Amino acid sequence: MEYKTIFLAILLLIFPLFLIWGERRVKIIQLISPIIICYGLGLLLANFSFFEVDRQLSTSMVNVMVPLAIPLLLLSTNIVKWLKGAKGAVVSFMLCILSVLISSTVAVFLFQDQIPESWKLAGMLVGVYTGGTPNMNAIGLSLGVKEETFILLNASDMLMSSLYLLFLLTFAKPLFSKFFPQFKAPLSIEDFDEEVTFRDLSRKRRAKNATLLILLSFGILLAAVGLSFLIYGKIGDVFVILFVTTLGVAFSFIGKLNKLLGSQEVGEYFLLVFCFALGSIADIGELMNSASDALQFNAFLMFGAILLHYIMAYFARIDSDTVIITSVAGIFGPAFIGPVAKAMKNKSIVLIGMTTGLVGYAFSNYLGIGFALFLKNWF
Repeated sequence: MEYKTIFLAILLLIFPLFLIWGERRVKIIQLISPIIICYGLGLLLANFSFFEVDRQLSTSMVNVMVPLAIPLLLLSTNIVKWLKGAKGAVVSFMLCILSVLISSTVAVFLFQDQIPESWKLAGMLVGVYTGGTPNMNAIGLSLGVKEETFILLNASDMLMSSLYLLFLLTFAKPLFSKFFPQFKAPLSIEDFDEEVTFRDLSRKRRAKNATLLILLSFGILLAAVGLSFLIYGKIGDVFVILFVTTLGVAFSFIGKLNKLLGSQEVGEYFLLVFCFALGSIADIGELMNSASDALQFNAFLMFGAILLHYIMAYFARIDSDTVIITSVAGIFGPAFIGPVAKAMKNKSIVLIGMTTGLVGYAFSNYLGIGFALFLKNWF
């Protein structure tokens, strides 16, 4: 193995750790976001001649990191408490999912001549707008999407989502309060008690938990690959993604695993490695050539889904805070629940929103892959 390959492997694995460490200490990292920094540095490595990237190594990292992240991101999900404790959120999130499916169908119908295999893009966006970025990437891997498409969709999603986030943090609550019922905390809100966080643990305990979670994640992935070989005689990308998703959900019902702190943090580390590796094999020229069509497709699908969700929630008499926070859970995932809840001045809705986002993580891979294949056969 050449020294450049060894250096690249170390860089791919270590740099995301530096970003995680620095996110709470260096304002510029928090402002830009570790995900964008990882993509950006990867693109610099891939498209400028000062460093020769081992594409085989980067591709291997891309293929492995998302299946490793998925089960860990799902471990802390508590579907039963969510169903019992937040019935309004359940209904609103179902409407959110329905709106995304309708909007994606119309988008494929309108853009199928402009964008080859638009059904794949629709499947990825169904994943990200009912779950999160891990789902988008997992669905793209299972459908055989090109590396450039990953970055293109992630970039357009970040642009469109930023515009929507600005609206959520400023005008959303005052505007929707005029049309939707007022929020009332569910009677079973005690089911969503806050617990000690991973950062509160001692360094030794964090290291122990992280090691256990990494071993668990690799064990799940090896089981998926082994079973795929037994059934198909090869690694089936769709099978592997759905298998690790299913085991992640199943293990979330095991109390000790569900409460094992650090699963989100380790899962997010794997995703940062994925983003860095993905950027390092992407072609900026091809990205620029197809940027316009993908941006229009993404904008139509996302804003169409948001509008449909609010219209259906209005007729379903969902309260203003719940419809906003479930929209955030679908469009952004759990990471942005806190800031939006703070902007709404409603702390009691944070944990309901977080749980809704995690439930989205759990089901979006099935939904995105299944709906993409449905669209492929329909159009």
